[in-house]
Amino acid sequence: MKARHRTGGVLAAALLAVTAGCGGSGNEARPPGGGPGAVPLISTNDLPAARPGEVHLFGINDLHGNLQPPDGGSGRVGAYQAGGAAYLAAHLARLKAAYPGSAVLAAGDNVGASPLVSALFHDEPTVGVLNAMGTAASAVGNHELDDGIPELLRLQHGGCAWEGCAPGQPFTGAEFPYLAANVTDDFGQLPPGLRPWTMVEAGGHRIGVIGTVTPETPTIVMPEGIRGYTFGDEVDAINKYVPQMRAAGAETVVALVHDGGAQRTHGAPADYNGCADITPDVAELAERTDPAVRVLLTAHSHQAYNCTIAGKVVTQAASYGRLITDITLRFHDGTVDAGAVNRVVTRDVAPDPAVAGLVDFFAAQARPRADRVIGNATAPLPNEPDAAGDSPLGNLIADAMLAAMGPDQAVAAFMNPGGVRADLSGGAITYEQAYTVQPFGNQVVTVLLTGRQILTLLEQQWDNPNKPGVLSVAGITYAYSESAPAGHKVVSDSVRIGGAPLNPVAAYPVSTNNFLASGGDGFSVFTQGGRAAVGPTDLDALESYLRTRGAVEPPTGRIERR
Repeated sequence: MKARHRTGGVLAAALLAVTAGCGGSGNEARPPGGGPGAVPLISTNDLPAARPGEVHLFGINDLHGNLQPPDGGSGRVGAYQAGGAAYLAAHLARLKAAYPGSAVLAAGDNVGASPLVSALFHDEPTVGVLNAMGTAASAVGNHELDDGIPELLRLQHGGCAWEGCAPGQPFTGAEFPYLAANVTDDFGQLPPGLRPWTMVEAGGHRIGVIGTVTPETPTIVMPEGIRGYTFGDEVDAINKYVPQMRAAGAETVVALVHDGGAQRTHGAPADYNGCADITPDVAELAERTDPAVRVLLTAHSHQAYNCTIAGKVVTQAASYGRLITDITLRFHDGTVDAGAVNRVVTRDVAPDPAVAGLVDFFAAQARPRADRVIGNATAPLPNEPDAAGDSPLGNLIADAMLAAMGPDQAVAAFMNPGGVRADLSGGAITYEQAYTVQPFGNQVVTVLLTGRQILTLLEQQWDNPNKPGVLSVAGITYAYSESAPAGHKVVSDSVRIGGAPLNPVAAYPVSTNNFLASGGDGFSVFTQGGRAAVGPTDLDALESYLRTRGAVEPPTGRIERR
């Protein structure tokens, strides 16, 4: 993982106390309602009149191809149902009518880990929707790189995917530029076809817009797809290009930062326009960024906040198109004032007909495959980890990867928690549900590891002490002590493969996905073993397992926490 400068401990607390506060446009009244303790609804009703010299920027982030209204908690902001591309477009239309001097910006992860209606067609439908909404620019997110830089460039410039063209109109690519200022090769050059920044003109004013992607990208996408590129410090990249943007005539600068933090409300309801005890990484972004940058639209953490830190507006609009960040820039006397309000994308407006028609077309194309039943479960299969860290659904997927390679090619399997994106309900399991769980299309492979390397692999789960990455497993059991020192968490004599004690010098073929096998999520020990075999995609392995096992039961845990 790339090292990042972070404000630490006492300094961070002092910085937050002095500089962080709740953001706001200054002209936004909050209507009452929602019951005791509820966060009032702010949407696009009764928009304040635009003032002279005022420009609005409408920010979204982490859409992840959620074109249809998302379900459950992913489709709510507090007490309010929210999201859906046709509703998002309708609210944006309201905002544009009220503020014609405006532009739409996205802070990355527009695509990737998407529902079937977008992912089945290589996320071309989502790019089409963003085009229809008039998006002016987007940061590259880590999920734009799930299939590597070549696929990102195809999304930018158009053309058919490797397996053929999607239905409907020919795909001509994004009509907005993707921005990645901190992604460079050994010669300091960006990937061909991408830009560090662009100039947006709105209301007669010129605004420099720059984009960056999280430096953690090399550990969370397929290494082969980004080989040869470095993901540098975001603030350093932004500050590098500020003079260039100002020289080109930018009156102010807005940064689209695909990175972010969260409010820490300590059990209280989170105000989507609040800035309660914001995490230090958010404050650090604002503190270190050039003063010419008046606004940072952040992303990646799927949180909602609206802060003023070090004289800059720093916001995030949750995820899945549930919020729009309405940024107000007021140009006067050679200065620029900035304010913001997060507005809920409610579903009580008439959906935008053009976007609704586009979504309905692709939903109809996907429906025959989406509705196909591929298995059954006797009870819900939650992705939520149990007390030891592995999850029932993760263990089931590990079982499927082990079965896919057979007893001759693998004796154990490992599944990363970040590769499991949803729960499975009990009863019939459709292809769409399974796809939602595993949307990445990774390949199942086997890697030959020694027993000693397997112990190292298990220890690597705690390489990041603030965020342990406990793998779900099959064919292997073990115990660990969380209080033990780093490098000695696993109780070595507790490790069993196939019920037998682990032999440190024996070679074991183990099954995993090609993301982990390439060292993803920091599990570098996989790259030290030899590739033994290549199997089906992870989704095909899961479908085959479900079809041949009858009604599956939630697996028990395979890990003991002592």
